[in-house]
Amino acid sequence: MDFVKNKNLAILDVETTGIKAGSNKIIELYILKVLNEKVVDDYYSKFNPKQNIPLFISNLTGIYQWHVEDAPIIDDEILNIKNFISDSIIIGHNLKFDLSFLNYALTSNNLQKFDNETIDTLNLSRALMRSKVKNHKLVTLSKYFKTVNQNEHNSKADVLTTYEVFKNLAVFDQIKNKKDVESVNYYLNSIDLHLKNKFKIENIPNTHGVYIFSNKKNIQYVGKSNNLKNRINSHLSYSRSYKSNKIVNSSDKLNIINLNNELSSLIVEHRLINKLKPSLNRSGRISRNIYWVKLKNNKHNFEISKLKNTKNTLFQLGPFLSYSKAKNFKNFLDYKFETLNCKRNNSRKTQCDISILLSTDCACIDSFDLDTYLVNVNEKLISFFKNKEKELEILINNLNQHSALQNFEEAQKLKNFKIIFENYIEFENFISNILNLDTEIINLLKDSNIEISQDKINLKLDPIGKNDIYLKSGDKNYTEINYFNELQLILRFIRNKEPYTISK
Repeated sequence: MDFVKNKNLAILDVETTGIKAGSNKIIELYILKVLNEKVVDDYYSKFNPKQNIPLFISNLTGIYQWHVEDAPIIDDEILNIKNFISDSIIIGHNLKFDLSFLNYALTSNNLQKFDNETIDTLNLSRALMRSKVKNHKLVTLSKYFKTVNQNEHNSKADVLTTYEVFKNLAVFDQIKNKKDVESVNYYLNSIDLHLKNKFKIENIPNTHGVYIFSNKKNIQYVGKSNNLKNRINSHLSYSRSYKSNKIVNSSDKLNIINLNNELSSLIVEHRLINKLKPSLNRSGRISRNIYWVKLKNNKHNFEISKLKNTKNTLFQLGPFLSYSKAKNFKNFLDYKFETLNCKRNNSRKTQCDISILLSTDCACIDSFDLDTYLVNVNEKLISFFKNKEKELEILINNLNQHSALQNFEEAQKLKNFKIIFENYIEFENFISNILNLDTEIINLLKDSNIEISQDKINLKLDPIGKNDIYLKSGDKNYTEINYFNELQLILRFIRNKEPYTISK
């Protein structure tokens, strides 16, 4: 292990409330500092995330809410953590995940991200163990190497297991004689010679564009990148992911389409996925149906419909391009307007059990007046959506109050409703701006060689031969679903963050 000789190693692992830094928080961290295979120091702490720890996380990690009530928050410790490992090579399994949380804590406190050299045992395993194990999970590697410590989903045990796995991987012939960490990572990220010959890789541009992996029978995978060379190299590298490995092993041809900008690449990728239907693309597929959430004049609660226009509709909201998104929004409306959940058969003299349990009016009793009830709900709906921003503020205030009182279950429910409502408002406003020819958006689209109208999005692409058929939006097959999906893609691009895509 010459590449780490006489150098401090900081092997670390975090446990968190979820998978996304920022939205989720660190609840446990352990760091083991090693020099020349001798432990020289360690750091351990639980942290109060100031949010609810989901039950499945608690069951997985053994960390419950009461374990962290008196623990420090990560913001108070992050500088100490950075100083503790400032002189070390950072090692972890799927290290990108751990560092995303730690770097978020650093930047949130106006501190620089970690710039240490790093070694990811996940990448080492992918490069060195591909033919030896069925997957590269820490528990799998632990069993393969028969480590003393076991992967137990707590940070201390996982760090000790990671260090043992690292020591076993570090003696493989491919890397054991490397002189430094840089050369090890260079090897991991370099193109597998077998794949280089298979795909006859040469002169891949460092530009925006789309790439297509295929074989003689099928299109296997379509992807896009702001740097085609880097992205394709990652698919072909020795440390390629499980999915990349599946893509390149099932393909024998690679096509590249150069494009002028990121937004065009995003839309072209979307269109290619839905026209070519690659077997290995799991996201980006267009739903077959548009859904609407409606209040009708013959029903006492909201319902989900595939029909845009119906005669008996009093109030309509949409579009939603997946049933799950429509259902989530319906649940939000049912919560907000306290709609009735009983069967409304008008045959009872007394309230039904459902209405008694939920402490609501009963639509089952024969004296129930549906028309009066619907007029009342409809008036509330009109007022609510006329003052959406104000209603959002009220929702946020209620969320903050429940959080301050540590009513975490209710706070989490309101947080979910807040996200649903915010995304609905954002997309509705975006469509309105498009239809009203908002100057800022239209200029941005022009810069990307895109024209947009009420029912169509056109790309002004340079002629690229036979691929044109896949890149244009033909009038005959261009449905509302395509249009709304592509508006979502453009909105995602404009706000430059993770998408709220109705289609997922």
